[in-house]
Amino acid sequence: MPSPDEVLAFEALARCGSFTSAAEALGCTKSMVSLRLKALEKQLGAVLVLRTTRRLALTEAGQRMLPHAQALRQSLLQMQPAVDSAQCAVEGPLVISTYVSVSQLLAPILAELACEQPGLQLRLEVNNRVQDPIADVLDFCVRSRKVHDDSLVARPLGWVEEALYATPDYLATQGWPQEPEALAAHRLIMDGRCLTLCRGEELRTLSLASPLLDCNLYQNNLTLTLQGRGIGALPDFLVQPALAAGQLRRVLPDWHSDRWPVFLVHPYRQPMPRKYQVFLDFVLPRLRATLQPGEPGAAVR
Repeated sequence: MPSPDEVLAFEALARCGSFTSAAEALGCTKSMVSLRLKALEKQLGAVLVLRTTRRLALTEAGQRMLPHAQALRQSLLQMQPAVDSAQCAVEGPLVISTYVSVSQLLAPILAELACEQPGLQLRLEVNNRVQDPIADVLDFCVRSRKVHDDSLVARPLGWVEEALYATPDYLATQGWPQEPEALAAHRLIMDGRCLTLCRGEELRTLSLASPLLDCNLYQNNLTLTLQGRGIGALPDFLVQPALAAGQLRRVLPDWHSDRWPVFLVHPYRQPMPRKYQVFLDFVLPRLRATLQPGEPGAAVR
């Protein structure tokens, strides 16, 4: 395949009519134009330009070559505006991935963004698999705990605290546990059969013979907790509406069962497309307002 630089040198010669003018148009020396033309003619196996001391003339091969060279130049001239449009426009697809529980926070924010920026085509992919934005062709991912990839930008969103919650009716009939050990007398709804609670530097680990339900999906655990089936180990952001409505109470409020950081992750791009920046400016403050800020105590899992 001929070098684009060589084809452009030929096109500049045909357009400008001399080596001097072609060199000025290309920002190089006359000798460089001559070398590129010779290389192109050798590559194609044909003489393209007849050179005399007074003028240049295209051969028949050169005349047939010229429209292709002109098309290449026009294509390259259109390349920058096309890239500028992609960089500057707030439109087109944006694919965001998150895990199930956080999707309940993120979906309303994305719907609000879609109303404000109708040119964006927003897609929310929800699963609990750790996804790679590059390999999975995603624009943004919400990840928790750790990000082990230096090629990605990880923007801290805040912290999630998992604690214990129950309905007022359940607590009225079954009683309020005052110490972690008292949980053995209650029906627990949680992920796993071992519960570790933290209060400052103090840790208590409880082995539970038979929780009411061992489930790793927070939405199911929240539903059962709201039904008054037992005490649920739930993340704080997920229970906020129920707490505000008086449907749930926090049990053992000085203790929490886990804490972990949350990040918004995306591939490194510099300069960043404008639609990325608009997304970040809109989504970051809203997610950060929902999650816990600052440095909490150590995670216990």
